[in-house]
Amino acid sequence: MRILFWFLLLAAAAVGVALATRLTAGYALFVAPPYRVELSLNLFLLLVASGFVGAYALVRVVVRAMQLPVEVRAFRSRQQRERARARHDAAVVSLLEGRYGRARQLAEEALAIPQSSGLSALVAARAALETRDFDAAEKLLARPDAAVPSLTVSRLMLTAEMKLLGGQPGEALAQLQALRKEAGAHTAALRLELKALQAAGRYADIPAKVDQLVKRKVFGADEGDLIRAVAHAEVLRQCGSDAVRLRSYWSRLPDAEQRMPRVAAAGARALLALAADREAADALARSLERHWEPDLALLYAQCRPADATRQLEQAEGWLKQHSQDARLLYTLGVLCERQQLWGKAQTYLEASLALDNAWRTQVALGELLARLGRNDEATPHLAAALKLALAELGQPA
Repeated sequence: MRILFWFLLLAAAAVGVALATRLTAGYALFVAPPYRVELSLNLFLLLVASGFVGAYALVRVVVRAMQLPVEVRAFRSRQQRERARARHDAAVVSLLEGRYGRARQLAEEALAIPQSSGLSALVAARAALETRDFDAAEKLLARPDAAVPSLTVSRLMLTAEMKLLGGQPGEALAQLQALRKEAGAHTAALRLELKALQAAGRYADIPAKVDQLVKRKVFGADEGDLIRAVAHAEVLRQCGSDAVRLRSYWSRLPDAEQRMPRVAAAGARALLALAADREAADALARSLERHWEPDLALLYAQCRPADATRQLEQAEGWLKQHSQDARLLYTLGVLCERQQLWGKAQTYLEASLALDNAWRTQVALGELLARLGRNDEATPHLAAALKLALAELGQPA
């Protein structure tokens, strides 16, 4: 139908032109003495139309010729961008595959092409970090095309990680502080900041970061508790002989965190170093009530509060639920010996040995028997203790 329509339209136009030429009897006269040119009006109109078409075509050719250099430059620029993008994409794929050397090579090839993106510099820097080439990574991150505003957060993240891997956690934290001003505390930055705080020994700042990471489901509740407990324990250990700092930090801890075995053990050791045996014993007792940990029972035996009777009664109360715990029995034996309850002390120590032949229990029983003047019985226990201790140290008996 379309072909038929155009055919009819063309035929109608031809008929119209034919009729117009037959009906037009005029002429055009051009006089330029001594010359005189006379043309039929139809020919004149045809020449005008042809001249217009020719002039239009000539102008188009000239304009096209003038635009050609610009288009050639644009074409070459597109080709360069495409080559740079192809190498950049190949570098990203290699980076994800763990082929860091090839990723860096392809990214640097992309950077060598004009019109390349600064993103290739970050890819090359990441690959350099994975191979611990910190000098190369630093140079790549310092490139002007990597310092554009759109890449600020990525560059700060890579710089912070580079500083951390290079043993400069303080510098890494400074970079992360700048990053927080740019983009807030996003999850990856928080994880990196946690590692930097651990490397810098700033354990007091770790629990707050762990809380944020637990809320974002980076860590589960149990994993978060473990990291938080390690941090609290390190802070308590760092307090050393500073009683004011120790008690201040301990008092700020929530009850649930004070009762964590690792935290309670660190707090008790710090308090014992300050001769605060009663506070150390209370901290251990409260933790053991919530989380039974045999090693805490051993530490409980090292506490020497003024009210030793109360300490012994508390330990015997635990025996109802943990009668088969060798370390609790050892603790009870030590506490009974301290109270000069010789018979009960011997009974507890022998019961502990029946469950676990530990060198410390052999020593305690041997010393008890020697104190009672039963040297013949004490000697085998002390000899067995020495043999067990040497075996534990990996030394020949």
